[in-house]
Amino acid sequence: MKNRLTAILLAMLMAMPALAGCSQSTENAVSDAETQTAGQTQTTPGAEEATEPEEPERLYADVPADSDFGGENFTILCSSNAEYGGVKDDFYAEEITGEAINDARFNRNATVGDQLNVKIVPFDADVGSGAGQSLITQDVKSGTGAYDLAFCCGYATSALSTGNYLANIKTIPYINLEAPWWDQVANRDLQILDQLFYTTGDISTADNDATYCIMFNKGLITNYNLQNPYELVDGDKWTMDNFIAMASQVHQDTNGNGQVDRDDLFGVMIWDDSMMGVVNCTGTKCCTVGDDGLLQLTLYNETTVEAVTKFLEFAIQKDVADAYQRTNWDDTWLVTKFSANETLFLMQLIQIVPKMREMENDFGILPYFKYRETQDEYYTTIGSWHSVFMCVPNSSIDLNRTGIVTECLANEGLYGLTDAYYEKTLVGKTTRDAESAAMLDIIFANRVYDMGWYFQIGGYNEAVMNELRNYRNEFASMYKKAEKVANKTLEKTNNAFLKALEEAGG
Repeated sequence: MKNRLTAILLAMLMAMPALAGCSQSTENAVSDAETQTAGQTQTTPGAEEATEPEEPERLYADVPADSDFGGENFTILCSSNAEYGGVKDDFYAEEITGEAINDARFNRNATVGDQLNVKIVPFDADVGSGAGQSLITQDVKSGTGAYDLAFCCGYATSALSTGNYLANIKTIPYINLEAPWWDQVANRDLQILDQLFYTTGDISTADNDATYCIMFNKGLITNYNLQNPYELVDGDKWTMDNFIAMASQVHQDTNGNGQVDRDDLFGVMIWDDSMMGVVNCTGTKCCTVGDDGLLQLTLYNETTVEAVTKFLEFAIQKDVADAYQRTNWDDTWLVTKFSANETLFLMQLIQIVPKMREMENDFGILPYFKYRETQDEYYTTIGSWHSVFMCVPNSSIDLNRTGIVTECLANEGLYGLTDAYYEKTLVGKTTRDAESAAMLDIIFANRVYDMGWYFQIGGYNEAVMNELRNYRNEFASMYKKAEKVANKTLEKTNNAFLKALEEAGG
């Protein structure tokens, strides 16, 4: 099974242009490669071979080559949560502008549109998880079939999946979930009882924007004679203990008023949602799909209690850690403060990174730390409020057409959109060093999709953030207080999936 990193690297390595559209099948591509190989000159036995590295094979969506949808509209509902006031729409692009991501969207839409004789029409709902959820609910109940495909946040897709409003993607014709343009980790972790109602992949970049990260100020690392974080990551020593030790050394009363306030220099600026990342960075999830295919509550264990307790003990010290949303929710101010060298670390999302483009001092990007060195990976969370997942409303009129168009959009996304986002924009224009690119590979390869957060089981997503918001350190008692409600919600959620499986004849 290929993961998200494989898809990214494949896109980066592609040197040759696409020779055919998305409707050409993988079998055709393999046949072409075999023909080319057969025509090559054989090396004389005993002679030294001088071979050039083989270029990666350009794969195609395995859909009927004669697909023609008569110029019909293919409507994609786009709805999301966003601090910046705009819907995350990975399909809107009216013309070529010279901006890499816009042009990749335009070219993908045009290629798929020409090959399938279909018009890609994005429809933006109002910002907010409830907007898309409400529109899909109404559309399914009315049977209108207004939306062929949809992209909504995890809170919305989870709620819709338990109400029989979404199609099981695994049953939609022509969508090959094992193809490298689909996120294999998402496909695995978002299934309940072998049913997958939402996922992500190269069809969208919004999942990348919603990925947690830690940014650091290189100048402050030097000024305080601190260890190089990149070397810590490479040596499997980028741990919570080292993070806390470094951040604890940094504070300055910048305005000289003798008080801790928002104008000071801090060791870290902590975003509320970071608390969910602290849980997941231990390798623990709020909820995990068990061997029986059902969702299980796995939040409470010795490691999680230790990790959250240790992090909170540090995070509620106002002289070194700034829980900045207590004084200002404005991301413009956040960017200004980090750019002005007034915090060593910043815990936020990948979507904030391009906003640091004008920063004079150098910065770097890191995955979330490990709790213990012995962990096998650095685990980084996909934000629940910020997440955007692909789903298919149960009102979608022609699932054959939906599957063909969707698979082609995802396929073309691998060879254009992902490269434009990752290589040309995030790495090429925004980051300042080669190490950041390596860190992004680690981040994207080890992302955590936690359905406990998406389904808001027991309200633990808000409860764990409230520990930071209220400067408390009572994780164990917080967990026990909500456990009964959590188990009831979990039972209700699992029963909904059992019912869906029964109705599908499973």
